[in-house]
Amino acid sequence: MTQHHPLEDILERATDETDGESVSFGDLLKLFEDRSFGPVFTVLGLLVVLPPLGAIPGLPMVIGMVVALFAFQMMLGSGHPWVPEFVENLSISKDKVRKAHRKSRAALKEIDSFVTHRLAWATGATARRIAAGAVVLLGLTMMPLEIVPFAVAAPGAAIMLIGLAVISRDGLVMLFSLAISLGVLGFVGMLLLG
Repeated sequence: MTQHHPLEDILERATDETDGESVSFGDLLKLFEDRSFGPVFTVLGLLVVLPPLGAIPGLPMVIGMVVALFAFQMMLGSGHPWVPEFVENLSISKDKVRKAHRKSRAALKEIDSFVTHRLAWATGATARRIAAGAVVLLGLTMMPLEIVPFAVAAPGAAIMLIGLAVISRDGLVMLFSLAISLGVLGFVGMLLLG
């Protein structure tokens, strides 16, 4: 049976399958084709989950708006995120990517041990559009939640899990992340209405 390492593969493929001595954002979008929203959601969700980044004033709000815009594109059926050319050209050296891969390998391997291709219907086109709608709402919740210390970690974690489900095409992770999303959105709704 083939080993399935979707998160480890992001960094490995970034260095092995791109030309030159640096990796651009555009390179990553091309590498992951119809799954390219996955790494974007995973990274942006992770940024607000990790302390102290999630506590930096204004950062969760900006990330929330950016992730909502990307998710809206996915909801409309776009194959990969559209970004301005200057963002597409942003790059990082392959040496830095390799160092990040070495440092994060153990954690990524641990997460990868839980994901695999399963329940394909839950990561199909319709399910991905539903998940994108959830990500739009989760991104928007980061604005009011920013005033509650560390509360943005909840929508951030749900967005990160949806990204992981898209990358790995793991329907079980998708269903789990959508259940978490409903809980987060319900909580935010009670907070705003109460």
